[in-house]
Amino acid sequence: MKILLFNLGTIEHRVLSWEVDGFKSLFDQDIILWGPVPDPCFVYNGKEIPILRVFEETTVEDLFRQLPAGWYPDIVSCDTSAINYVPDIYLCPVKTLIFTRDSWSDTVFNRGLVEFFDFLNSSTADRNAYMQYRVNMLPLRGFAVSTPGPGAVNSELEKRDIDVIAIANYDNSFYHERHKVFYRLAEALVKRYDIRFLRSIRRSDIYNYYQRSKIVIDWAHTLSNRSYEAALNGCLLFSHEDNTVMKQFWVPWEEYIPYNETNLPELITRYLENPELSAKVASSAKSKMNGMPATWGEMAWDRICVAHDSEVNIRSRIDFNLSLEPHIRHYRTATPLLYNYDYRKDFPQNWRELYFERIDKAISSAHRAEDKILPLVEASRLSFLLGKKDLALGYLDQLRLHLPEYGWIYYIKARIAFSDREYDMALELLERGINCGRKSPELLEEYVLPVIEKGNACDGRRITDYMWKSVYNNDSGYQVRSFMHLSLELEGYIYARKNDMTRAVSSFISAVEYLPIPDCIHRLAPLLIETGNYLKLADIASEGHKDSPYDTIALLYEVYGLLWTGRRKEAAGKLLRHRQALYGFKGIRQINLIRMIFLGIMPVMFLSKRLSSLLIKKLIQTIKIKSGKTYLDSV
Repeated sequence: MKILLFNLGTIEHRVLSWEVDGFKSLFDQDIILWGPVPDPCFVYNGKEIPILRVFEETTVEDLFRQLPAGWYPDIVSCDTSAINYVPDIYLCPVKTLIFTRDSWSDTVFNRGLVEFFDFLNSSTADRNAYMQYRVNMLPLRGFAVSTPGPGAVNSELEKRDIDVIAIANYDNSFYHERHKVFYRLAEALVKRYDIRFLRSIRRSDIYNYYQRSKIVIDWAHTLSNRSYEAALNGCLLFSHEDNTVMKQFWVPWEEYIPYNETNLPELITRYLENPELSAKVASSAKSKMNGMPATWGEMAWDRICVAHDSEVNIRSRIDFNLSLEPHIRHYRTATPLLYNYDYRKDFPQNWRELYFERIDKAISSAHRAEDKILPLVEASRLSFLLGKKDLALGYLDQLRLHLPEYGWIYYIKARIAFSDREYDMALELLERGINCGRKSPELLEEYVLPVIEKGNACDGRRITDYMWKSVYNNDSGYQVRSFMHLSLELEGYIYARKNDMTRAVSSFISAVEYLPIPDCIHRLAPLLIETGNYLKLADIASEGHKDSPYDTIALLYEVYGLLWTGRRKEAAGKLLRHRQALYGFKGIRQINLIRMIFLGIMPVMFLSKRLSSLLIKKLIQTIKIKSGKTYLDSV
């Protein structure tokens, strides 16, 4: 088979750092790698793999013109970023396949772009949302990041020393729910079982941990890598019951255990105390993997084979895309460039200029007002995030002509005014925006503001909610609540800058009542301490800790409030429980240090309220410095 395979970046990053042997079937073919590949050459098992290096925007026609004489591909494999380089990829004269591995960074905001291709490989939670588009959805498949070595033998579950493990990213933003699940589990069971939550583990070392583990905990937006890794290593997988793509691939209760936040500790206990039940389910999952692709390379080869062997009308795909109104095509070519903001990349180097060129074409070629709205929302957002204030204001003014009651217009303008220290103007804009949010909340749900702002935890949770909207099939109201939270939080910052602490406190409290995001509580709490409102401090921090139980700063502020309202025993108990729960999060120096400091603070709490308060303040300050600035602190 002749394959033109897109490779985004270095061979080391995209091939060699994975299970390189998994690419054998692909590289045994007559294959050419194409894309922004800096490597001048690549040799695999003595065979030189040709590279067609593309670093600038080009056309399908020019791309094919650069192929070796007499060589013509049977299929072209892409990921979303291929559109950055070849915006007319929909004109490709052979079969095309797109892998949307980074769906949540770009494709999720403009799902229709998948119609540029013949076949779609998607394994994200919003997979069903693509069913309405004119593309052939391939059957679900995933892959493992790390697989057991060829000589690895899985030991019996009873002989393994790690009871529960998760190797995954977790934070207070996009992965907030995962972090919360991990913490609650550790809080409930870490004294009884060996529970370990790990991150930043080298790919080559991952399977070593799984080989020692009985249960793997998963909370994912996808048919996750962890499910494959658990099965290959003979572990029992637990995955959240709301993850629909997991249910479509693995059989609940037979090949994995579905859980929710309430029943997880009970289920973990049941299966650890009954190893024969665990072994049965784990064995079924491992049997399912027999003959299935396990690595990224094997999965890609499997998907390419399915697409290659499937009938598709290439001419029909080309004609369909040519029949689309120009503004739709231009909009779909612009959105994939958002990937560069999310991942701090430059694919290609001039992606910013290309983005605004394409999005401007989308806006100018749209003749109906309603067709301009989505590209204007996206352009306003990205130009603001890139610090292009004048450009952002221009897009926002255009958007206001078509959607004057859209609250984000006034929020973004207020952010620009805030950064320019025009505080009174910012407050006026926020008042207008908040009124719009109350009068027309449906617009915030319909026109979701794309892209997660760096350092903005509320934004990360807002985009997570949007991704899962197609799963839950309802409006949670989170877009509205997050808008109100962010607007009122900004209002609080402005009043604080103006030294109007009474209004600042009121605005921050209102923001927390919409969403108890820890970052906002971190800003509010010192103001409550200054005014001596310790009861309110304890209540507000308690709400933040309930929502984000892993947040040590919110807990420390709650403890501070409890101390100064005469509840020392309750305060010490909360420190003790938090210290125990943190024991599950391994390999993080700061967490180990916090746990040791807690041991010193707890006895002091019963000896001196003032000294223990000073210690708590110092620890909070240290954690804040280590955590870095949030999105508003740096303005």
